[in-house]
Amino acid sequence: MKKSAFLILAVAFISLLFPSVLKAQSDDSKGFEFGLNVGVYMPSKYTANYYNGTSGNINTTNWVMKNKVFYDTIYYRLGAIDTVFIDEGGWPTNMHYKISIMPGIYGQYTFNDEYALFFEFNYVKFVTQDALTFTKPKPFTTFPDLTLCPIRGEEKRVYIDVGLRKNFPISDQMSWFVIGGLNLNNTTVVKSSFYIDEREFTIINNYINGIYVGPNSQTLNVKQGGIGWGMFLSGGLNLRFGNISVEPGFNAHFINVDLEGYKKYKPGAGFYLRFSLNSFLFPEE
Repeated sequence: MKKSAFLILAVAFISLLFPSVLKAQSDDSKGFEFGLNVGVYMPSKYTANYYNGTSGNINTTNWVMKNKVFYDTIYYRLGAIDTVFIDEGGWPTNMHYKISIMPGIYGQYTFNDEYALFFEFNYVKFVTQDALTFTKPKPFTTFPDLTLCPIRGEEKRVYIDVGLRKNFPISDQMSWFVIGGLNLNNTTVVKSSFYIDEREFTIINNYINGIYVGPNSQTLNVKQGGIGWGMFLSGGLNLRFGNISVEPGFNAHFINVDLEGYKKYKPGAGFYLRFSLNSFLFPEE
């Protein structure tokens, strides 16, 4: 989906609601509110295969296996007799992320009892793990030995959500709400490695021209990841206790993530518990 389509949808959504927002600008309820939220989140597994080491990815196991220093280390650690390699089918192709803790902060400017301009910043670290299959042929036998070794990827993401909030009051102490708008996200690759007997072999090729020339060779710190964007939808229940509010809810995203070869728009979702800090930041006299 093109970025212009997202922009048109967002403008249409806000323009439809904006007249209602302006109706009660003089309400006593208007003003800023700030708070913290913590939750759990599960992104789309689509980008997890970025870390599986296949030749179609920017980071591959091939350059490690072709490097004599690394190959010899792998050969002896696996106890190979003749040779060792990763055969066709030896790479995982259905990797997925583990569900992760997602802390963050939020703020909103309340226009009236029904509408508010909402913004939120969340941080999360995602981990994906599977196994590589190493093939070790044996002399005078038909079937080779197969050894499974962990392969792991780690990444950090920051989610920035900006949108319009609509409240549906039930009582003075309770209301339902829904929030929708735009998402901006930043992804940073932290690790992409496989492990043999607890020895880590990174498959992120930071070496000049992809060639390892010795322990004193200069390396390039190549940042992988970048900015993606999309849309978000959130909803839940607002419970007020005096000047304190607690909000259990859910959030869902339809976004793209800037990982080379994996930039399609995909969904992700999670649950959170949000706490207002206004009573601490702006205590009543």
